[in-house]
Amino acid sequence: MKHITLGVLLFATTFVFAQENSEQPQLEDSSTEEAVSTDSSATEDSALAQTATLETASELSPADEALPERTPEGYRIIRIQKTETKAYKDSVKKVERQIEEDKKPTIPFRFEVGLLASIGAKELFGSDRYAYYDRDRTSKEIEPVTLFHGYPVNVGLIATIPLNEATVAIKAGALFEYTNLIHNEDFFLKTNDSDESPWFEEKKREPEHGNISQMRVSFPLLFALKGRTTPAMFEVGSKISIPIQDKYKSVDFVDHNLRPAVDAALLIGGSFIINKYFTLMTHIEAQWSEIYDDELFVGVSDISLLGIHVGLVFTPF
Repeated sequence: MKHITLGVLLFATTFVFAQENSEQPQLEDSSTEEAVSTDSSATEDSALAQTATLETASELSPADEALPERTPEGYRIIRIQKTETKAYKDSVKKVERQIEEDKKPTIPFRFEVGLLASIGAKELFGSDRYAYYDRDRTSKEIEPVTLFHGYPVNVGLIATIPLNEATVAIKAGALFEYTNLIHNEDFFLKTNDSDESPWFEEKKREPEHGNISQMRVSFPLLFALKGRTTPAMFEVGSKISIPIQDKYKSVDFVDHNLRPAVDAALLIGGSFIINKYFTLMTHIEAQWSEIYDDELFVGVSDISLLGIHVGLVFTPF
């Protein structure tokens, strides 16, 4: 009986143990399935939330989009965008040009005395009061007539006196000038018996046709301006000339006081510094004051001079 009871208890214990082992895998499987189910539902919830966010963003009204951008703390964000206007671009270019100009080397004025040699061309003209020299003219107005033209030659000294480093200077010189004036028109020289009109003069005598030989000493005085870095300069000033000889054939107009003792002319032109030793000069000369006594040439009044000179200055030191 004891053996039977012991056997029954052993059987019951074995049965209970076997049942517990068979239930444990089922519990593990169910736990795994629960975890997978939870992860799946979380992914679906995230996807749904993202979709909802995108839908909400796409459904924002223009008024909502126009609201100022702000930081998470609530501060408004202001974004500054540079706009390059024409005035801005021009100011930038101006500054760039100034920087490039400042980099260029200075071409200074320096005190110097040079040798000047020049040639040129000039005309002696006046008012044709009686329309004698232009016989085909139909105008009733008094028109100019060119009596002489010539090619002056100048030699002498010229000094440059700087007033600052590189932009302002004074130039002064002493020159000898010779000109052979070639006649353009036949003319009548005034005499004690001359008429005012050359039309009457030609009935009494033959017209003159010769050249005039001029020699004079000139003193130019010029005011020169140029840029700091440029070798070219603008010049304006005057020239005072003292005639030594002004001779037609055997008659010297200087000795007979038939012309002023001093000539004054306006000079305007410029110079170009080639290098340390050579400078090119060009000037226009205009003398509007009466060169000869009025009516020295019968029928011609207000005699003036206009010329041009081109020269080279050599500075040895």
